[in-house]
Amino acid sequence: MKAQNERMLNLLRKILVVFVCLLFSINIGLSQNKDSTFLSRNTFYLDVASKGAYYSLNYDRIFRQGDKLNYSFRIGFSILKDVVALPLGVNLFTGKKDNHLEFNITVMPYIDQYKSFLSKNDLSDKYLYVVSGIGYRYQKWGGGFFFKTALSPMLILDPRSSDFWKMDPEVKVAVNISAGWSF
Repeated sequence: MKAQNERMLNLLRKILVVFVCLLFSINIGLSQNKDSTFLSRNTFYLDVASKGAYYSLNYDRIFRQGDKLNYSFRIGFSILKDVVALPLGVNLFTGKKDNHLEFNITVMPYIDQYKSFLSKNDLSDKYLYVVSGIGYRYQKWGGGFFFKTALSPMLILDPRSSDFWKMDPEVKVAVNISAGWSF
C-alpha cells in the first residue's frame, strides 16, 4: 500500500510539472488584439466549489498584460462552522476582449476544527490542497460583471500530525463557478 501511494504521488508530481510547463508555454500559438488593455485590473468575486472549501470570497488582480497571455493573482478567504481556508493562486488567461480561456493553479491551506489550532489542546486537522484548473473567464476590459467556471483536478495532502512529510495524497476533481465585479 505504501509503495502504491509513493507511485501515485510521483505520478501526480510529474503531471503537475507537465501542467505548469504547459501553462507557461501555451502563449506560443495564441494571438490577440493589441488594441486594448485591461483598464479594470481588480476583481472581487465569490467562488463556489463542489469539493474542498465550498465557497470563498476572493480578490483578483491582473499584474501583467502580455501580447498573448495575461497574468493575475488570487487571494481568498473561507470560513464555515469549523473550517477555515485561504486560497492563493496564479491565473493565466488569453485574449484582450471579453471571453478568455483560463488556466490556474491554487494552493489552499485548509484547517478543520480551526478553533483549537493555536491552543495547547490542538484538535485541528490540517490539509493542503493543490488545485489546478482549466476553464472559461468572462471579464470586460473596462470593468463590470465578472464570471468564470473551471474544471479543477485537486491533489489533497493530509499530513499526519506526528510527521508533516508523511502524507496520504488523494486526488479529486471539482467544478468551480465564480461571479463578481471588476473595477
